[in-house]
Amino acid sequence: YFTKTITGATTFTFSNAPTSVVYSFTMEVTLNGSTAITWPAAVKWNADTAPSLTDGKTQLFMFITDDGGTRWRGSALVDYVN
Repeated sequence: YFTKTITGATTFTFSNAPTSVVYSFTMEVTLNGSTAITWPAAVKWNADTAPSLTDGKTQLFMFITDDGGTRWRGSALVDYVN
């Protein structure tokens, strides 16, 4: 479980995922001044579309890979009140 507050444009990278097991993590992101998040190209979202976000809210992102990080499946619960 990771937490991050974003105040400007942010690019995330995911590295060192284990290759022999299914691996997942959750990330809580609080937006405070920006909704500009760039995700790794390996992240595949529902309907192939990253979620829309609202500044000043908290988001929960869940990611899972079963191939060492070549592909991540992403899902989101968005716009919780801070």
